[in-house]
Amino acid sequence: MPRHKSEPAIHPFDQLHGTDTSGLIPGYVIAEGTDAQVSELTAYYGVAPSILHGLLDIWLQRTSPQPIDRTVFLDIGAGKGRAMLLASQFPFLRVEGVELNADLASIANVNISQWHNDLQANALSPLTLHHSDATTHPFPSEPTLAFLFHPFELPLLRRFLRHVETSISNNPKPFDLLYVNAEHDSYLDRHPAFTRLWTGLIPMSPADHAADLAAIAQQKEYGSTGDELCAIYRFKGRKTP
Repeated sequence: MPRHKSEPAIHPFDQLHGTDTSGLIPGYVIAEGTDAQVSELTAYYGVAPSILHGLLDIWLQRTSPQPIDRTVFLDIGAGKGRAMLLASQFPFLRVEGVELNADLASIANVNISQWHNDLQANALSPLTLHHSDATTHPFPSEPTLAFLFHPFELPLLRRFLRHVETSISNNPKPFDLLYVNAEHDSYLDRHPAFTRLWTGLIPMSPADHAADLAAIAQQKEYGSTGDELCAIYRFKGRKTP
């Protein structure tokens, strides 16, 4: 008998809100229709709500940030936009995302529209998605909290950080960076313009871990440990001799 293809695992977040942020989109799909090299990209996978909530709580409680209501949350490699939606439940000045792939940007915009109409969303911040290249896209003029769920391999991360350094040196403002699945944290630790404020493992909630295991079971490239290595950095600029 023919085997039935299993249905894609839907995260409880999407089941609750009617959004489409689930699934793992490999880098070769994201690269289609763009100038990006597949080897420079990772994949889209929506961050577990408990991971982002936990990391934002640490940023707020332990790092003496700028007031959240004066800060822009900027999702780098926003994909389908789950991190943007979650961040909008905090009182940021606004939430923005940057996504290179046109199809994913379109899905994110549909999700944002759905979110605006969802009474259970409890959104506190306005949302804007930019279909653009994060290594060249202009940064907000206000204090900024950038969010990266390991969207880049090292060559593209270097380009992005050069863009940060050039932009903020020309237009100074507070700039912090949240890094989830911090594969290249050692590079950021050595970077002369950034200071690490915190690093550690953040556990998923039981519901998020169960959803993660269900999604991971449908492919062989990634595993799930139930937590994520995360780090928080602050742009300090290079010390002058």
